[in-house]
Amino acid sequence: MPVSNTKEVEKQISFKIAQQFPAIYRENNDELVSLVTDYYKFLETTPNQSIYNARRMFEYRDITTTLSSMILFFQKKFLADLPLLEDTSVRLVVKNILDLYRRKGSASSVILFFRMFYQEDVEIFNPSKYILKPSSSKWQTGNYLQMIPNNGLFYDSTGETSYEYFDLLNKTIIGSTSKAQAAVDKINFILLNNTLTPILYLTALKGTFKRFDDIVARVDGKDISFGVLNGSASDVIIDLDFGGTTGNEVGDEVYIKSSFGVGGVALVTDTEDKFTGIVDYTLTDGGFGYTIANTRLEVSNQVVILNNPDLSFVELERLTDTNGNEGTVIGQNSSAVGVKMDVGDSFDITRNISTLDRDVNVTFIPYNTNTGEGDIFTISAKNDTSPGPLYPDTGNANTSVKVESLSNIETIALITDPIAPFLGVTLNASNYNAAPATQPMSGSADPVVLGTALEDAFALETLQIGTINDFENIDPGADYLNDVFTLIRDEVMIAFDRYEQRLVINPFSAAFSVGDDITQPSTGVAGIITAINVDRGFIQVRPYAYYGFKTADISHEGTAYTVIATERDYESELLGANAEMQSRTQFATGRISEVKVTNSGFGYLNEEIVYLTNLAGAVLAKGQLFADNQGITAGFWGSETSHINGYKTDGTYYDSQNRIHDSDFYQEYSYQIKSTVDFDSYKDTLKQNVHLAGTRIFGAFAYKKKQVVGVTAKFGRTIKNDPLIGGDPIVGPNQLPIVPRYSSDRTTITVDSVNLKVDTV
Repeated sequence: MPVSNTKEVEKQISFKIAQQFPAIYRENNDELVSLVTDYYKFLETTPNQSIYNARRMFEYRDITTTLSSMILFFQKKFLADLPLLEDTSVRLVVKNILDLYRRKGSASSVILFFRMFYQEDVEIFNPSKYILKPSSSKWQTGNYLQMIPNNGLFYDSTGETSYEYFDLLNKTIIGSTSKAQAAVDKINFILLNNTLTPILYLTALKGTFKRFDDIVARVDGKDISFGVLNGSASDVIIDLDFGGTTGNEVGDEVYIKSSFGVGGVALVTDTEDKFTGIVDYTLTDGGFGYTIANTRLEVSNQVVILNNPDLSFVELERLTDTNGNEGTVIGQNSSAVGVKMDVGDSFDITRNISTLDRDVNVTFIPYNTNTGEGDIFTISAKNDTSPGPLYPDTGNANTSVKVESLSNIETIALITDPIAPFLGVTLNASNYNAAPATQPMSGSADPVVLGTALEDAFALETLQIGTINDFENIDPGADYLNDVFTLIRDEVMIAFDRYEQRLVINPFSAAFSVGDDITQPSTGVAGIITAINVDRGFIQVRPYAYYGFKTADISHEGTAYTVIATERDYESELLGANAEMQSRTQFATGRISEVKVTNSGFGYLNEEIVYLTNLAGAVLAKGQLFADNQGITAGFWGSETSHINGYKTDGTYYDSQNRIHDSDFYQEYSYQIKSTVDFDSYKDTLKQNVHLAGTRIFGAFAYKKKQVVGVTAKFGRTIKNDPLIGGDPIVGPNQLPIVPRYSSDRTTITVDSVNLKVDTV
């Protein structure tokens, strides 16, 4: 490159020599003119002549165009004490050597040193990063903006220039209404309700962004709007009238369950101190013969407290009072009768209560303290806060109480048509489906007469029956003063009068025990022993099959036994009515009254009703969620220097790599260079040129090879999705699909004349 403000010197002037002679010489003495012209051509074209070199003096001063013989002088001048290079590399290095000297003492100077003189990419390890420093780490949280979905293109005021989210990286954004400011660190796109939703992660936050803020950034000297803020979960106001669970404590972590949003987490900050009675349900026997769609959990909502030593009531019999209020007996003990009242009805201590379905009904008359006549009994207040709406009644399988799952499942086909709609139809009717029938038969035939085939009059319904594993969506209720009674019934299956069985065994074995499993290889039927009668030589069993066991060998703990007779056990409970639920009222404190959102999650709607659950999904409380500003991520340690090695709660090993300070390698002012170059070959040179005084250098071998597979991606980093250690706000059991996103990590990279490639770093 020529020296600034210096006119370029012409390399050849011999063609101008003739013009320097008078015309008479050019006309009469052309030999003289030619001689002088040729002489000048010789001087300016021969490299070792003065004119040739004098007219190239300014080029020789420039490293780019200097003579090869001059390269050595440039190298001694500007690269003193540095490794010798090939001539082709010296020119580039000399022009950029100032960058190396300016960076002296920094990690980038070491990297540049190796790239210049060894054509090697090195890795620099700082032991100070892994020196154990108790109590040094800082707990911090992050913030982000969940934007209203858009097409990802934004335009300036003229509408001619377009921008995309990538242009936001490292830019300062401002909320149009809130005036909050922040820098955009990275951008994710998540699939939320089948819509690609942009998420902007922030640093250097000042103020609070508000819902419907127009997010504005200055790009290329223009103010560009990059969409509107949708808002993230920021607060939950607890519904104190909801019968939440007790036993919660301040500091408990709860999850925010909603019909729209996912991933929200909150921390319990306050609980109620007053006592409240809640119902604790425990399934003690799952029975058999239940379907998910038809099973009902019947729970008493009013209790008649009286002296009942003989257990005088019958399950499912009806009770009524003198005002026409009615209910169904669900259960009883020696001091109480649990009744499920009809909708809108309730018993009162001032009215007579009597049975309704007996030949001779029994009536209880309230005790009169003045006359001393009547029966002594009391009635609890009606409380139907538990278990909640039933799936067979509401048809809502998602939020109503229902069977969570079945085991020992058998698929059967049955005719489930009820008889009651046809009780008024005469045997010789011209059409059984016509009035007075209240509904048609399920088959394809119409009309249906006495001669119609059963397969045409009725349709088979396929049912999956099995053992109840558990129920879900049960509300424990609140403010109960007495125990409740429960029944688990599948009225469809009960109508078929299927019972458990008695199997007569020969020979009978003393190895049989209640609860043992048995199988019948020839039929594939399995079951469980529910009772044993040694004197009569039979076992009572619950078959996991509609038709039960046959008179064929059974297998018990690997031994075969002969079944010589089977019969129904009419003293057992019907299939579909043999499950047992234990319900106890617990009196405790600790209902959640206040929470703080620690992770906003994604997709929550402002002012929607949400439920707070534990990790297992059990509902703890109910509240109204507000999503009116920026989101907050789960907390995480700003650094891990205060962490020691050990095992996580899930049993996996966590290695923080932290070490005790040893004043040698693990100290504040040491660093290690990892490369394929021998440490001794560059140690002295590096110390003289880029090493920082007061630090200590170590070397280690490391082999690194660049590999390009497919399309090179933009700069990125790995997201931490573990809700237990924090990171990006994807938490709990709810994981969202993430598509490739823009990320900069606030790194500025300068490229001069060297091609820079970013692979996996």
